[in-house]
Amino acid sequence: MPYFPETTVIKGLVRVVRERRLPPGAVLRVNHAIEGGQTSGVTVLLEADVPGAYRILDVADHFRLRKVSPEELAQIILIQEGQRAQLGQELARVGRGRRSKVLSSPVEGVVVRVDGSRIILQVTERTVEVRAKVPGEIDSVKSEVVRITGVGAIMQCAWGNGGFVYEAYKLLPEDGFAGLSKLDPRISDFRGKVLVSPQMIDKGDLLLAQQQEVAGVVAPSLSSNLREFALELPFPVLLTEGFGQRRPTALIYTLLRSNMGRQAAFDAVIPDRWSWERPEIMLPLPSGGVFPETPTLDRPLEIGTQVRITRAPWDGVIGEVVELPPAPQMIDTGLRVPSARVRLSAQRVGLVPLANLERLG
Repeated sequence: MPYFPETTVIKGLVRVVRERRLPPGAVLRVNHAIEGGQTSGVTVLLEADVPGAYRILDVADHFRLRKVSPEELAQIILIQEGQRAQLGQELARVGRGRRSKVLSSPVEGVVVRVDGSRIILQVTERTVEVRAKVPGEIDSVKSEVVRITGVGAIMQCAWGNGGFVYEAYKLLPEDGFAGLSKLDPRISDFRGKVLVSPQMIDKGDLLLAQQQEVAGVVAPSLSSNLREFALELPFPVLLTEGFGQRRPTALIYTLLRSNMGRQAAFDAVIPDRWSWERPEIMLPLPSGGVFPETPTLDRPLEIGTQVRITRAPWDGVIGEVVELPPAPQMIDTGLRVPSARVRLSAQRVGLVPLANLERLG
């Protein structure tokens, strides 16, 4: 029976297709996307409002009008259903000139209904901007969904704290964070750049990164008890492997080292099992006139598949499947489980449970 493992994309040159859409409940304000247009990592595609509570404004009560006909209300109320009200905007007026009286909007929002003398406003809780996050070309534009295609290296990660930045990056100095602490943040080469660490980081490292005013941090792992702390940081934090003591995936750091000096999109989206979005690093690269393929995410495990091992003793090691035994195999714990034989190096082949394998798309 075919086995479909979880797929993580770590590729040096692929065609990257991403859809950007409004968050749930948001109401579109402006769609800036133009089909065929070019995007950078920070291009704003959509602007929207996230609606909040309702406010009811009674025009008759405000102006102390005892009896007022619908025709008179039509002259007094200056805004209609569906229109946007700005803070301080005139919603209704009685009289003319200096003696006139005005009802101004106490909030920013949308008029959802005008019912007799009452104006019902839905307050704008916050305004959101949906950015491209991927340098490329806009393929299609719908009212609330924009699809973009770009070319470059893609490195999907395990966890992010919700931030995003499109910036150049630098590897941690050879003497680690100790060397970073000696630098003056005002003139440091790391200021405004994403810091890439090949080692597990701790709270002191993150505080030092904040003090040095870096644009973001990439590391293999972080202690799980620092998750909430990382969520509060003002810059993106990307963990390539996850929480706890984890071995870094060499392929990710090889790709980053070989493209040093370029800008990249560091999208530290918070993982959600109900969403297709994953935290990732997208490094735009020239394709040399060749249009690469899009990674395949729904292929079964087969001989020749490149995989990454996700559990000890070979956690983080990348290998190639050389055999898929039809029957469950006995592993070191004494259990018999569905397994694959994976080439770990030129001379070594290991037996790995299928549950501990991640396909590299």
